[in-house]
Amino acid sequence: MGQAKEVSRLLSRLIQSNAIPDPGEAIQTAIVLPDETLLMPLLYSIPPEIGKINVTMGYSLSNTSIAYLIDLIAQLQKSARGEEGTFTFYHRHVKALLAHPLISGAAKEEAESLRLEMVARNLNRVSRADIPPHPLFEKLFTPVTGWQDIGEYPKSILTALYRSLTDEKMNEERPERSVRAIDLEREFIVQCYKAISRLDDNLQGTRGVSVETYFRLFKQLARGLSVAFRGEPLSGLQVMGVLETRAIDFDNLIILSFNEGVYPERSGASSFIPYTLRQGFGLPTREQQDSTYAYHFYRMISRAKRVFLLYDTRTEGMQTGEVSRYFYQLKYLYGSHFDLSERVVAYDVAAPEVLPVTVTKTPGVMRKLNGYCEGGDTFLSASLINQYIDCPLRFYFMAVEGLSEEEEVRETIEADLFGSIFHRVMELMYSRYKGKVITPDALNEMMKDEQRLTEAIEQAFARYYFKEEGNARQLEGQHYLVGEVLRSYVLQTLKLDREFTPFEYVGAEYRFNRAYRVNESLTLNVKGIIDRVDRVNGVFRVIDYKTGMGATEFKEIQQLFDASKGNRPHQILQVFLYGMFYLLENPGVQVSPAIYYLRSVYKDFDPTVRCDKHPIGDISVYLPEFKERLDALLEGIFNPSIPFTQTENPKNCEWCAFRELCER
Repeated sequence: MGQAKEVSRLLSRLIQSNAIPDPGEAIQTAIVLPDETLLMPLLYSIPPEIGKINVTMGYSLSNTSIAYLIDLIAQLQKSARGEEGTFTFYHRHVKALLAHPLISGAAKEEAESLRLEMVARNLNRVSRADIPPHPLFEKLFTPVTGWQDIGEYPKSILTALYRSLTDEKMNEERPERSVRAIDLEREFIVQCYKAISRLDDNLQGTRGVSVETYFRLFKQLARGLSVAFRGEPLSGLQVMGVLETRAIDFDNLIILSFNEGVYPERSGASSFIPYTLRQGFGLPTREQQDSTYAYHFYRMISRAKRVFLLYDTRTEGMQTGEVSRYFYQLKYLYGSHFDLSERVVAYDVAAPEVLPVTVTKTPGVMRKLNGYCEGGDTFLSASLINQYIDCPLRFYFMAVEGLSEEEEVRETIEADLFGSIFHRVMELMYSRYKGKVITPDALNEMMKDEQRLTEAIEQAFARYYFKEEGNARQLEGQHYLVGEVLRSYVLQTLKLDREFTPFEYVGAEYRFNRAYRVNESLTLNVKGIIDRVDRVNGVFRVIDYKTGMGATEFKEIQQLFDASKGNRPHQILQVFLYGMFYLLENPGVQVSPAIYYLRSVYKDFDPTVRCDKHPIGDISVYLPEFKERLDALLEGIFNPSIPFTQTENPKNCEWCAFRELCER
């Protein structure tokens, strides 16, 4: 790629120096490619001043985008499964196909629609009923069951793509360089179609060829095929291979990949005849091949006025990074006959100093922030407040700019999804007891009712994993194992609840959505969802479920707002916020915060939050100081003179989704 970019600069310099007097023709300039894989990067790097380009060389079919598309189609067919009277395809293979430029170019809206549908419904297997109607998709997502249909399947897809590119080419609004790319892709499709037709002819009369075997044969066939470009040899910039330069003279020569092992080529023709027998019987040997390459090289440069030899100094795999022997011959044997100059072209890859990222609160940023004020349409939450404490810049990305991690189809039950399913199961298990007193006998009855627990788990999976609420299904495989783990956690949580019986179950998923006055000039919209509320001995417990482990104890209120330490008890701050807003909506009651850590329920665990080892039975005692620090924090968020800065604690960056933006 770097060599192709350097060619662009060389051609521009030749045009400026009048070494190429007529850029529209450039007939006396040739670019020689010993490595044909550089053809496509080169064609996209040629300056726009060059009017015509004549390519007289072959390009391996296996290096084209259409060959890669055939590989993706092979993977798609390999993953096809017949399920419940229809065929389904693996979502990763479908996503890869939708991202291919030929597919997305031919059906952009349908491809994007299907991708969003896969994420919205968490489709691990995509059925034909999920495919949007489009002629190309109807051909692409047709399962091939019989070997007789294998050949017609890819040919129908290639035909549809060719027609799509032809229609695109006829669009007069497209720039000329885009039309060039379309012509190349159309030629690749034609050659691929011919290769498949040739393979079909060779397989005539063969029986029992599997889909996988067919595509493997095509892949091997494509490796040995080259796409020959046709052009006007008496016009335009000449792009050619080594052998195509025979008996042709040019004023300007640019030779790429001038590395030892590439020019001349290291490996000779494959043969079963040993070297000694070839030498003894006068058959062609490697030395003769080297002499042939040497003749072509010196014949090529014999009448050139300017020769540019480019080589790659990197050492990768079999490439040594060494310049060709012909350069050393020119330098040390014929140096007096040539005006030689050497130059190293390198890109500065040194990592620059990473400067801290700061976002000032411009009028535009403040307009977005004001959406959280009373009358706006956005709401602060406990999680966003925690984000600001940990890293104000992360808060800016999420709350102000609305950035988030890209949603993908989930194949496994990760921690956040596991927590959502657990919350739902607990809500369903307690739903019949809402507003009632829970006794030990009631909990024992719940733990013995295995069918009800199984149904609750299946319904929770349907809502959060399969995203088809109301369509609960029996769990199988990995999902069954996760369901059994959930069952164990639920039963252990119910056992823990027995220690607080009798208690009144007030409800689950308690939602609040209200205005919160920070000061005389600032009132904010705040919302949240409390996992569970119950009442024990007249005290309302505000409970938050957490899937991992964490602290239920802190030393002082200031610790909840201190982000300088990596173990800040952010879970306690969240449940404190919940308790404060529950008290605001239900004045006069006594509130106690509690956190159920699922990984701790098997131990001797007390979920009640403690301050300096004292259980908090009435949160109102701590609210004055808590509210003072919270209000100061919120005032800082909406203060135009305080910018959004990066966290000073690098531990907060370990799992941040925006690390690449900050370069932390």
